Amino acid sequence: MVRRLPLLLAAWLLPLLAWGATQVEATLSRNPVPAGEAVTLEVVVNDDLPANALDSSALGKDFIVGNTSVSRSTQITNLNVSRVTRWQINLIATNPGNYTIPPLKVDGLMTAPIKLQVVKAGSSTEAQDVLLETELSDNQAYPGEQVTYSVKLLVASDLKSGQLSDPTVDNADIKRLGEDKEGNETRQGRRYHTYSRQYAIFPKDVGNYVISPPVFNGETFTQDRRGFYQTKEVGKVGQPQSLIVKAIPDNSKPWLPARDLSLEERWSADPKDWKVGQPLTRTLVLTATGTQASNLPPLTLPVPDGLKEYPDQKDRKDFIKDGWLTAQQTVAEALVPTRAGKLELPEVDITWFDTLAGKYRVATLPARTLTIGAVAPQPSEVVQQQAPPSETHAGFWPYLAALALLAWLLTLVLWYRQRQGRPGKKGAASEASEAPGWLRLRQAIHGKDANLAGQALLAWAREKYQVHSLEELAGLLRHPPLTDAITALQQQRFATKGTDWDGHALWQALSDAKLPEPPPPGSGLYARFQL
Repeated sequence: MVRRLPLLLAAWLLPLLAWGATQVEATLSRNPVPAGEAVTLEVVVNDDLPANALDSSALGKDFIVGNTSVSRSTQITNLNVSRVTRWQINLIATNPGNYTIPPLKVDGLMTAPIKLQVVKAGSSTEAQDVLLETELSDNQAYPGEQVTYSVKLLVASDLKSGQLSDPTVDNADIKRLGEDKEGNETRQGRRYHTYSRQYAIFPKDVGNYVISPPVFNGETFTQDRRGFYQTKEVGKVGQPQSLIVKAIPDNSKPWLPARDLSLEERWSADPKDWKVGQPLTRTLVLTATGTQASNLPPLTLPVPDGLKEYPDQKDRKDFIKDGWLTAQQTVAEALVPTRAGKLELPEVDITWFDTLAGKYRVATLPARTLTIGAVAPQPSEVVQQQAPPSETHAGFWPYLAALALLAWLLTLVLWYRQRQGRPGKKGAASEASEAPGWLRLRQAIHGKDANLAGQALLAWAREKYQVHSLEELAGLLRHPPLTDAITALQQQRFATKGTDWDGHALWQALSDAKLPEPPPPGSGLYARFQL
C-alpha cells in the first residue's frame, strides 16, 4: 500500500503539471444583427490567464467596442482539473454590411475569423430590449447659436448597470443641460423605462456638421424558462444627426446671436438725491438666452465730466433657465460727483441678433440727466457778543462758578463711562466681534490697508446683512460718522495715486454705530434681480 501511494500522487499531479492553454474559441451571441445594436463576442480559452492576455485592438477598426468583461472558473472532476478564462466584448456596427471579426491573439494562440452580417436598423420584427434615440431642436443654425440635442434611452428589461457616453462634434462646444430625467413610455404595447438627457451645442463656424451619437453599454436582468434570473450584456448606438451652420447675415455689425436679451440698470441708492462727494454704485446687468457668457461683448459704462469712476466688480456666468443656456454679465462701479449741477449719463447700446425673428435688434439704456446737489453747509459756530469788561471786580464768585462747572463735568464723565460699561449697551465692535470676518476687518484697518479694509468690510456686510456695496451698508446703519468714514475709504481705495490712510475714524465709527437686526435672506441688492 505504501508503494502505491507515490503512484497515486503522481497520477493526480501529472495532469496539473502537463496542462496548458491548448484551445481557444470565439463565438457571437447572434448573427445577423441590426445596425446600431450590440452583439456580444465571446472568447474562451482553457487556461487561467490574466485579463490583458487577449489583444482586442483590431476590433476598433470596424466596430464600436463597448464593455469588456472577464470571468474565470475552475472545475475538478475525477482528479482532473479544468480552468477556463472567458472574455465577453460588446461590439456595435453603425452601418449595414458584411463584416469580418478578425483573428485575435490570446497567449500565443489565434482565434478563427468570423463573418458577421449587419442588416438595416429596424428591419428586424423582433421587439428590441433597448432603444436609443437622438433629436436636434433645429437642423439649421448660425455660428454661436444654441442648438438643443436630446437623447432618450429606452430599456424594456430591468437595468443592472449601464454607461451612456456623450455625443461628439468637431469645431463646436457641447455642454450638458441639467440632470438626467427618468420616466416610463409604452411603444407598440411594450413598456419601457426611459432616461432623457439634453445638451447645448454651439457651432463655431459656417459649414456642415455631423454629430456623432452617444453609445450605451450595460447589463440587464433576464429570466430564463425555469424562472432563474441572469444578466445579459446590452449595447446600443444612436443615429448621427446633421447640422447646417449658415453664414452671418451682416458682417459689418457686432455678432451676438440669442433667443432673448435684456439690459438692466441698478443703483445702490436713488440718484435723484445725489450730492457732491457722495459715492453711489451703478450696476449694469446684461442677460442673453441661447448663448454663452464668453460671447457677450464687454460692458462699458461711459462717464461724463463731473464724475469720478472707481471700478467695483465684474462677473460673467452661465446658468440654465427653462432648458436653455443663459449667459449673464454684471459690471458695477462706484461713482462720485465732483461738482454740483446737471450731469448727463450717456446712452448704452448693445446690438444683437434675434435668432427667433431672424433680424438684428438693439437693447438700449437711454441717456439720463441727473441733478447733483451741493454739499450742505456745516452749522457755523454762534459767536456771542461779549459785553465790555466791567471795571467792577467780581470777587471770588467767578472762581466758585468755575469750580462747580469742573465738578459737574467730572461727574458727567464718570456717568458716561459707567453707562458704557453696562451690559446690553453694545456698539458695533462688541456685537460684530462675534462675526468671523470682524477679526480680519480689524487687522486690515489697524494695518492701514485701505483696499483690504474695504474688502473685509464688504465681506462682513454681506455675511450679516446681505448687502453688496459699502454705500448700501452706510445707508442701512444710518450713522453719519460711519458714512463719512466709508466715503473717505472709497476715495482712498479708488484714488489714482495712493496716499497714507489712517483707519482710526472708520474703526471708531464702526465701534460707535448701533447695529440693527439682520434683514431676512434675499433682501440684498443683487438678490433682488438675480435670476
